[in-house]
Amino acid sequence: MITLFANRQLRRTIIPLLLTELLWGMGTFFTLPATTMAAYLQALHASPVIIGLIVTVMGSLVVLPQFFSRSVVERFRHRKRGIILLHLCVLTPYFVIPLCDRLLRDTSPGLLIGLILLLLGLSQLLIGFIVPAWLDMVARLIPVSVRGRYFGVASSAFSLGGILAGQALIWMARGLGEAVFPAAFLTSGICFAFSMVAFAGAPVPETAFQHAPEPSIVARLRIALAACHPCGNLGRFLLSNVLLTLALGITAFVTVFAGDPKGLGLPATVFSYLTQMQALGGAAAALLLGWAVDRYGPRRPWAVVILLLPAALLLLPHGASLPVLTLCALLLGTFITLWAITGPAVLELSPDGDKSGYVAIVNVAAFPANAFGPLLMGAIINLAGYQPAFLLAMGIAALALLPALLLRRRPAPHPAPHSVAPHGPLT
Repeated sequence: MITLFANRQLRRTIIPLLLTELLWGMGTFFTLPATTMAAYLQALHASPVIIGLIVTVMGSLVVLPQFFSRSVVERFRHRKRGIILLHLCVLTPYFVIPLCDRLLRDTSPGLLIGLILLLLGLSQLLIGFIVPAWLDMVARLIPVSVRGRYFGVASSAFSLGGILAGQALIWMARGLGEAVFPAAFLTSGICFAFSMVAFAGAPVPETAFQHAPEPSIVARLRIALAACHPCGNLGRFLLSNVLLTLALGITAFVTVFAGDPKGLGLPATVFSYLTQMQALGGAAAALLLGWAVDRYGPRRPWAVVILLLPAALLLLPHGASLPVLTLCALLLGTFITLWAITGPAVLELSPDGDKSGYVAIVNVAAFPANAFGPLLMGAIINLAGYQPAFLLAMGIAALALLPALLLRRRPAPHPAPHSVAPHGPLT
């Protein structure tokens, strides 16, 4: 970890970016889809399918515009300002939703649910324009020899924000009752705004966003697809990621199961405790995964991460015991900061050059799983209950492990350059 901060120029850039991640993590965990949003929709008497739909909206729409990321960012004369402007558009719905709640909750809860889905969908579409360009900047900034540790520290900063948000949610839930939900959205928007203030203070030059002219989007798509051949490392990782993403559709229903009389029957405010414990688990896992990726490459850490989902689902039915519920939430927290391993894995396993196309193709390939996984799990729970859905998710995770075990060892990394260029935001 000391190596990551040894270079003074790199350190001056990383510190404000870690503050950016911390504040964005706070905003994210205040309205986490698997906890706060699921509990909010449950309080509005939404069905499991609708609860699954919110996770589909949050997880899948973000990938649709990713191939256009570079084109959109390059349209701004000052690209760092452009990225900040895009983030400001992303956070606007978090201020609009509390207003909609005040106007519609008592009179038109169905319309309120629809507006929540629409506003969050627009927000996620806008994030999609940011993600690949942001990760490409990380690849240009951080030497491969310490890239895993950077992602680990950044993910931990993100989760530390989540721990703070989780504690605040516990206090808010006790004092506000069901009014905690609009308050949580408002607080998310404020945290996101301060995150962009922190990013504005990062010394990121325009050269961090510049690339030589490259082929058209169609040509770049062909190049990216060719790199994803199933016989290659990137293709195997892509397949494993798609399967794990499908299995992770079940995580939307962990909080619902905990508060459902047919499940664990815990108090409705359990969502705030689960939020905090998942944030803590995500922070610890991110540091360990970042170190492991640098030490061993992506294969072993990725395989371990896949196995954590069946482990958590086997524990969950025994979650009426607080220690078991806590352990389950800690394990599930790993999947909130999954980019601590998927980020460096895609950057390492993809060919040299502009990484945004490879980031986009891996994320777009996961779109069907992101879109239909939560809906599938919600439909199964509606028809047959929780246990068949848990078993299906564990089976799909087992399939995801097979291509993960076929990833080849990476070659020894090249020596780190003496000077490096800068980065950009999260998600």
